Amino acid sequence: MTDKKADDADRGGLNPDLQSRTDTSRDTDTPTRPPAESASVQREEGGGWPVAWLVVVVICVLAAIYIIVG
Repeated sequence: MTDKKADDADRGGLNPDLQSRTDTSRDTDTPTRPPAESASVQREEGGGWPVAWLVVVVICVLAAIYIIVG
């Protein structure tokens, strides 16, 4: 028969990185608010893009009509 304690001792020394341990590098005791509740919008950004695309489309349509007709 094999000795179970001897087998466990041998296996534990093979790769110490695989031993179980508790990660204490992050504080999990202090609760924080979810990102959706803590986010704040400082100003309206990107509101002019629909107007810019409208201008581009109108210019392209006018150029296409000029090329086709002219």
